[in-house]
Amino acid sequence: MTTDSTSPRTLGAVMSSETGYETQDTPLRISGFIALILALISGFATVALPMVLVGILALIIALFALRKNRPGMEGVRPVGTGVAKVAIIVASFFMACSLARYGSKYQTLGSQAEYFARQFVRVASSGNEIYARELQKRYVNRYLKTMPLEVHYENARRQREEQSRREGTETYQEEDSTVSDLAKYDVDHEWVLWRPVRVYNHYGQQKAEVILAAGPEENAYRLRLELDYLVHKERGSSEWHVATATPFHERIVAESIL
Repeated sequence: MTTDSTSPRTLGAVMSSETGYETQDTPLRISGFIALILALISGFATVALPMVLVGILALIIALFALRKNRPGMEGVRPVGTGVAKVAIIVASFFMACSLARYGSKYQTLGSQAEYFARQFVRVASSGNEIYARELQKRYVNRYLKTMPLEVHYENARRQREEQSRREGTETYQEEDSTVSDLAKYDVDHEWVLWRPVRVYNHYGQQKAEVILAAGPEENAYRLRLELDYLVHKERGSSEWHVATATPFHERIVAESIL
């Protein structure tokens, strides 16, 4: 008694052979599924921008999954190529959203920093050195609105002069020379933004660098303002703080090191 033996092939191949066609097993591209998982993880790029690298990795793996078949396998669609195409769409969407979000955020912060810097220059140009100095303090270190600032600063200056006279030392000049120089310009003077505002992150602190020029000339006076963006979690508000206000000078950088 003999029994018919069936060659090892898939059910689809057996059914096809019964109709007169012999097919090959469909290959599996696991890289397509890996790319989809990474594409979904790249959605966190809307919260943390470095996660965009995961999206780029998902695109690379997805393109690898869409590679051509081996010779002799033409016309066979591997399992996982459709998933790889979905991964490309998902990763591209998340990366585009994250880049658009961060681009909009930095553009908004840059516009706010430029506006605040111009307002600071306007206050200093009007001769209000005391108020300009208050703007250079953090919120918690500023005096109350009811504090008579002129009287307080004048009394503090006299105390320093009296102490210097008793100690026989030179009088300490606390006045900011940069703020004093701004008083030479008219309040309505048209300051030119010398170059685009640079928004950056320094040790977890959001900062912005604004460089304003007194005119479009190459040798015009330029002012560099470094601002901090402070967020008050307990009050749910934020503010800009002028950390540095100094004349701008080009940095000297060595072309090469021997």
